[in-house]
Amino acid sequence: MRNFKGRWILDRTKYMTEPEVKELRRVVENKAHADLATGRTTWPRFWMALDLAVSAGLRVSEIAGLRIGNLHLNGIGNLHPNNGEARMRVLGKGKKLRDVFISSGLMRHLSDYLLWKRLLEEPMTPEAFVLVSSHRNPYAIRTLQYAFKVCLKEAGLPAEYSIHACRHSYGTILYRKTKNLRLVQKQLGHSSITTTTVYADVSAEEAVEAVNGLFKGGERRDDITPS
Repeated sequence: MRNFKGRWILDRTKYMTEPEVKELRRVVENKAHADLATGRTTWPRFWMALDLAVSAGLRVSEIAGLRIGNLHLNGIGNLHPNNGEARMRVLGKGKKLRDVFISSGLMRHLSDYLLWKRLLEEPMTPEAFVLVSSHRNPYAIRTLQYAFKVCLKEAGLPAEYSIHACRHSYGTILYRKTKNLRLVQKQLGHSSITTTTVYADVSAEEAVEAVNGLFKGGERRDDITPS
């Protein structure tokens, strides 16, 4: 959606609220653990794909193209000894490489996932894809889009959300918690910070809604004398 000046607007159909993200993560992680207990592999893969989307804000093409050599984790992947921040080297739009710094939680998830891949005897070379099917084929973009819709349904969330909503949710929540547009720009790989300002606009819109709802339902009191 664009406003009258032609500027793109991030409306509520394009991102999830923080409670929705938490519920989606909870449901999918639980299903992944249930699969692991029975030797199934579907939901552990879905959980990894979802976590890359909501915890790192990766585009669906970036998730599909992520390789083991792109991971810079503690002692795993291509980590340089003089720089210990956990991160991923991502090939984004325009074939531009960027480093996406990741949380300790996502780092642990990736580390556990790589160990699980070893147990399955999946390829573990630097060129090998992080996400592959049970037939060892790299996850296609359509597969990831389908997996996300399945996750949405299991969590009881609106079917109108696309997997790209995870990226917008990440940007929205990251800005709300840091108020640092430059950080959000770098993490998402926007070439212009003007694009990133949509997340600040979302926060402003929510602030207006919150202010307007402060005294909703309260009775008007004209008989109160100011002190």
